[in-house]
Amino acid sequence: MTLTESLISGIVQGLTEFLPVSSSGHLVLLHRFFGLSEPMMFFDVCLHAGTLAAVLFYFRKDLLGIVTRRDYRTIALLGAGTVPVVAAGLLFEDRIEALFASPGIVSMMLYGTAFLLLAGEYLYKRVRRMNGLTAVSALGVGAAQAMALVPGISRSGATISAGLAFGLERDEAFSFSFLLSVPAVSAALVYKLLKAGTAAADPSVGLNYAAGAFTAFVVGMASLAVLRRVVASGKLYIFAVYCILAGTVGILYL
Repeated sequence: MTLTESLISGIVQGLTEFLPVSSSGHLVLLHRFFGLSEPMMFFDVCLHAGTLAAVLFYFRKDLLGIVTRRDYRTIALLGAGTVPVVAAGLLFEDRIEALFASPGIVSMMLYGTAFLLLAGEYLYKRVRRMNGLTAVSALGVGAAQAMALVPGISRSGATISAGLAFGLERDEAFSFSFLLSVPAVSAALVYKLLKAGTAAADPSVGLNYAAGAFTAFVVGMASLAVLRRVVASGKLYIFAVYCILAGTVGILYL
Protein backbone atom coordinates (compact mmCIF):
# COMPACT_ATOMS: atom_id res chain seq x y z
CA MET A 1 0.00 0.00 0.00
CA THR A 2 1.71 3.17 -1.22
CA LEU A 3 1.14 6.64 0.24
CA THR A 4 -0.88 7.65 -2.80
CA GLU A 5 -3.09 4.56 -2.51
CA SER A 6 -3.53 5.22 1.22
CA LEU A 7 -4.57 8.83 0.64
CA ILE A 8 -7.00 7.86 -2.12
CA SER A 9 -8.44 5.13 0.11
CA GLY A 10 -8.82 7.67 2.94
CA ILE A 11 -10.69 10.06 0.68
CA VAL A 12 -12.98 7.29 -0.55
CA GLN A 13 -13.60 6.08 3.02
CA GLY A 14 -14.33 9.59 4.29
CA LEU A 15 -16.79 10.22 1.48
CA THR A 16 -18.53 6.88 1.30
CA GLU A 17 -18.68 5.95 5.00
CA PHE A 18 -21.14 8.79 5.55
CA LEU A 19 -22.62 9.55 2.15
CA PRO A 20 -25.14 6.75 1.54
CA VAL A 21 -23.19 4.89 -1.14
CA SER A 22 -21.44 2.12 0.90
CA SER A 23 -17.83 2.58 2.00
CA SER A 24 -17.21 -1.17 2.17
CA GLY A 25 -18.44 -1.63 -1.39
CA HIS A 26 -16.32 1.21 -2.73
CA LEU A 27 -13.18 0.06 -0.90
CA VAL A 28 -13.59 -3.46 -2.29
CA LEU A 29 -13.90 -2.09 -5.83
CA LEU A 30 -11.09 0.45 -5.31
CA HIS A 31 -8.65 -2.11 -3.95
CA ARG A 32 -9.48 -4.45 -6.83
CA PHE A 33 -8.63 -1.52 -9.14
CA PHE A 34 -5.30 -1.14 -7.29
CA GLY A 35 -4.65 -4.83 -7.90
CA LEU A 36 -4.96 -5.83 -4.23
CA SER A 37 -6.65 -9.22 -4.31
CA GLU A 38 -6.56 -9.89 -0.56
CA PRO A 39 -8.53 -7.88 2.06
CA MET A 40 -6.25 -5.60 4.11
CA MET A 41 -7.82 -5.95 7.55
CA PHE A 42 -5.47 -3.74 9.56
CA PHE A 43 -5.62 -0.93 7.00
CA ASP A 44 -9.41 -1.25 7.00
CA VAL A 45 -9.33 -0.80 10.79
CA CYS A 46 -7.23 2.34 10.44
CA LEU A 47 -9.62 3.89 7.90
CA HIS A 48 -12.69 3.11 10.01
CA ALA A 49 -10.95 4.50 13.10
CA GLY A 50 -10.56 7.77 11.20
CA THR A 51 -14.23 8.00 10.30
CA LEU A 52 -15.31 6.90 13.79
CA ALA A 53 -13.26 9.79 15.17
CA ALA A 54 -15.14 12.09 12.78
CA VAL A 55 -18.50 10.88 14.16
CA LEU A 56 -17.35 11.32 17.77
CA PHE A 57 -16.17 14.86 17.05
CA TYR A 58 -19.15 15.90 14.93
CA PHE A 59 -21.69 14.60 17.47
CA ARG A 60 -19.63 15.47 20.58
CA LYS A 61 -22.35 17.73 22.03
CA ASP A 62 -25.03 15.06 21.59
CA LEU A 63 -22.84 12.36 23.12
CA LEU A 64 -21.75 14.54 26.04
CA GLY A 65 -25.38 15.52 26.61
CA ILE A 66 -26.45 11.88 26.82
CA VAL A 67 -23.74 11.18 29.39
CA THR A 68 -24.04 14.33 31.49
CA ARG A 69 -27.86 14.23 31.61
CA ARG A 70 -27.77 10.50 32.31
CA ASP A 71 -30.23 10.02 29.47
CA TYR A 72 -30.90 6.35 30.16
CA ARG A 73 -33.79 6.22 27.70
CA THR A 74 -31.58 7.18 24.76
CA ILE A 75 -28.86 4.82 26.00
CA ALA A 76 -31.43 2.00 26.15
CA LEU A 77 -32.67 2.78 22.63
CA LEU A 78 -29.08 2.79 21.31
CA GLY A 79 -28.52 -0.52 23.07
CA ALA A 80 -31.66 -2.01 21.55
CA GLY A 81 -30.67 -0.77 18.11
CA THR A 82 -27.22 -2.33 18.45
CA VAL A 83 -28.51 -5.84 19.23
CA PRO A 84 -29.40 -6.80 15.60
CA VAL A 85 -25.98 -5.93 14.15
CA VAL A 86 -24.12 -7.76 16.93
CA ALA A 87 -26.29 -10.86 16.47
CA ALA A 88 -25.93 -10.80 12.68
CA GLY A 89 -22.19 -10.25 12.90
CA LEU A 90 -21.69 -13.21 15.23
CA LEU A 91 -24.01 -15.56 13.33
CA PHE A 92 -22.95 -14.77 9.78
CA GLU A 93 -19.36 -13.52 10.09
CA ASP A 94 -17.79 -16.05 7.72
CA ARG A 95 -20.46 -15.66 5.06
CA ILE A 96 -20.26 -11.86 5.20
CA GLU A 97 -16.45 -11.84 4.97
CA ALA A 98 -16.60 -14.09 1.90
CA LEU A 99 -18.68 -11.46 0.09
CA PHE A 100 -15.81 -8.95 0.30
CA ALA A 101 -13.88 -11.07 -2.20
CA SER A 102 -16.67 -10.80 -4.79
CA PRO A 103 -16.77 -7.40 -6.56
CA GLY A 104 -19.70 -8.62 -8.66
CA ILE A 105 -21.91 -9.22 -5.62
CA VAL A 106 -20.76 -5.94 -4.06
CA SER A 107 -21.75 -4.11 -7.24
CA MET A 108 -25.18 -5.75 -7.21
CA MET A 109 -25.70 -4.76 -3.59
CA LEU A 110 -25.25 -1.12 -4.60
CA TYR A 111 -28.56 -1.54 -6.41
CA GLY A 112 -29.96 -2.63 -3.04
CA THR A 113 -28.74 0.60 -1.47
CA ALA A 114 -30.42 2.58 -4.23
CA PHE A 115 -33.70 0.76 -3.55
CA LEU A 116 -33.49 1.48 0.20
CA LEU A 117 -32.86 5.19 -0.40
CA LEU A 118 -35.82 5.51 -2.75
CA ALA A 119 -38.07 3.44 -0.48
CA GLY A 120 -37.15 5.54 2.56
CA GLU A 121 -38.09 8.79 0.83
CA TYR A 122 -41.28 7.26 -0.58
CA LEU A 123 -42.47 5.95 2.79
CA TYR A 124 -41.51 9.13 4.65
CA LYS A 125 -44.09 11.04 2.64
CA ARG A 126 -46.81 8.50 3.45
CA VAL A 127 -46.37 7.50 7.09
CA ARG A 128 -47.48 9.36 10.17
CA ARG A 129 -44.76 11.42 11.88
CA MET A 130 -43.67 9.88 15.17
CA ASN A 131 -43.19 11.85 18.35
CA GLY A 132 -39.62 10.74 18.94
CA LEU A 133 -37.91 7.37 18.95
CA THR A 134 -39.56 4.24 20.29
CA ALA A 135 -38.21 0.77 21.00
CA VAL A 136 -39.82 -0.47 17.77
CA SER A 137 -38.25 2.21 15.58
CA ALA A 138 -34.86 1.77 17.31
CA LEU A 139 -34.97 -1.97 16.58
CA GLY A 140 -36.07 -1.29 13.01
CA VAL A 141 -33.17 1.08 12.39
CA GLY A 142 -30.91 -1.43 14.11
CA ALA A 143 -32.09 -4.17 11.75
CA ALA A 144 -31.23 -1.90 8.83
CA GLN A 145 -27.77 -1.44 10.31
CA ALA A 146 -27.37 -5.22 10.42
CA MET A 147 -28.27 -5.42 6.72
CA ALA A 148 -25.40 -3.05 6.02
CA LEU A 149 -22.87 -5.66 7.15
CA VAL A 150 -23.20 -6.89 3.57
CA PRO A 151 -20.66 -4.96 1.43
CA GLY A 152 -22.43 -2.71 -1.01
CA ILE A 153 -25.30 -1.90 1.37
CA SER A 154 -24.69 1.54 2.83
CA ARG A 155 -24.94 1.71 6.62
CA SER A 156 -25.93 5.37 6.65
CA GLY A 157 -28.29 4.93 3.72
CA ALA A 158 -30.01 1.90 5.24
CA THR A 159 -30.39 3.37 8.73
CA ILE A 160 -31.48 6.85 7.67
CA SER A 161 -33.98 5.35 5.21
CA ALA A 162 -35.32 3.07 7.95
CA GLY A 163 -35.70 6.04 10.28
CA LEU A 164 -37.63 7.95 7.62
CA ALA A 165 -39.81 4.91 6.93
CA PHE A 166 -40.66 4.65 10.64
CA GLY A 167 -41.81 8.27 10.67
CA LEU A 168 -38.87 9.96 12.34
CA GLU A 169 -38.23 13.59 11.47
CA ARG A 170 -35.37 14.02 9.02
CA ASP A 171 -32.81 15.44 11.45
CA GLU A 172 -33.70 12.84 14.08
CA ALA A 173 -33.24 10.03 11.55
CA PHE A 174 -29.86 11.50 10.60
CA SER A 175 -28.65 11.91 14.18
CA PHE A 176 -29.85 8.52 15.43
CA SER A 177 -28.24 6.81 12.44
CA PHE A 178 -24.79 8.05 13.41
CA LEU A 179 -25.20 7.86 17.18
CA LEU A 180 -26.19 4.23 16.63
CA SER A 181 -23.00 3.67 14.66
CA VAL A 182 -20.75 4.53 17.63
CA PRO A 183 -21.19 1.32 19.72
CA ALA A 184 -21.41 -0.93 16.65
CA VAL A 185 -18.37 0.48 14.85
CA SER A 186 -16.34 0.71 18.07
CA ALA A 187 -17.01 -2.96 18.87
CA ALA A 188 -16.26 -3.99 15.28
CA LEU A 189 -12.95 -2.11 15.29
CA VAL A 190 -11.81 -3.73 18.54
CA TYR A 191 -12.79 -7.16 17.21
CA LYS A 192 -11.03 -6.62 13.87
CA LEU A 193 -7.93 -5.27 15.60
CA LEU A 194 -7.72 -8.32 17.84
CA LYS A 195 -8.33 -10.60 14.89
CA ALA A 196 -5.75 -8.89 12.68
CA GLY A 197 -3.12 -9.02 15.44
CA THR A 198 -0.01 -6.88 15.77
CA ALA A 199 1.65 -8.83 12.97
CA ALA A 200 -0.67 -7.11 10.52
CA ALA A 201 0.68 -3.71 11.55
CA ASP A 202 3.62 -3.46 9.16
CA PRO A 203 5.92 -0.69 10.53
CA SER A 204 7.21 0.06 7.03
CA VAL A 205 3.80 1.41 5.99
CA GLY A 206 2.72 2.83 9.35
CA LEU A 207 2.98 6.43 8.13
CA ASN A 208 0.95 5.60 5.03
CA TYR A 209 -1.78 4.00 7.15
CA ALA A 210 -1.84 7.01 9.49
CA ALA A 211 -2.14 9.36 6.51
CA GLY A 212 -5.08 7.36 5.20
CA ALA A 213 -6.82 7.44 8.59
CA PHE A 214 -6.31 11.22 8.98
CA THR A 215 -7.57 11.84 5.46
CA ALA A 216 -10.66 9.73 6.22
CA PHE A 217 -11.28 11.88 9.35
CA VAL A 218 -11.02 15.23 7.53
CA VAL A 219 -13.07 14.17 4.52
CA GLY A 220 -15.56 12.44 6.83
CA MET A 221 -16.24 15.65 8.73
CA ALA A 222 -17.09 17.43 5.48
CA SER A 223 -19.23 14.50 4.31
CA LEU A 224 -21.33 14.56 7.48
CA ALA A 225 -22.11 18.25 6.97
CA VAL A 226 -23.09 17.63 3.35
CA LEU A 227 -25.27 14.63 4.16
CA ARG A 228 -27.15 16.49 6.89
CA ARG A 229 -28.17 19.11 4.33
CA VAL A 230 -29.14 16.51 1.74
CA VAL A 231 -31.30 14.58 4.22
CA ALA A 232 -33.00 17.81 5.30
CA SER A 233 -33.73 18.72 1.68
CA GLY A 234 -35.26 15.32 0.88
CA LYS A 235 -32.90 14.63 -2.00
CA LEU A 236 -31.50 11.22 -1.10
CA TYR A 237 -32.55 10.07 -4.56
CA ILE A 238 -29.36 11.75 -5.84
CA PHE A 239 -27.31 9.04 -4.13
CA ALA A 240 -29.67 6.34 -5.38
CA VAL A 241 -28.86 7.37 -8.95
CA TYR A 242 -25.16 7.31 -8.13
CA CYS A 243 -25.39 3.82 -6.59
CA ILE A 244 -27.09 2.49 -9.71
CA LEU A 245 -24.36 3.96 -11.91
CA ALA A 246 -21.53 2.74 -9.64
CA GLY A 247 -23.04 -0.73 -9.44
CA THR A 248 -23.35 -0.89 -13.21
CA VAL A 249 -19.72 0.17 -13.70
CA GLY A 250 -18.59 -2.42 -11.15
CA ILE A 251 -20.50 -5.23 -12.89
CA LEU A 252 -19.26 -4.31 -16.34
CA TYR A 253 -15.61 -3.58 -15.65
CA LEU A 254 -14.45 -5.35 -12.44
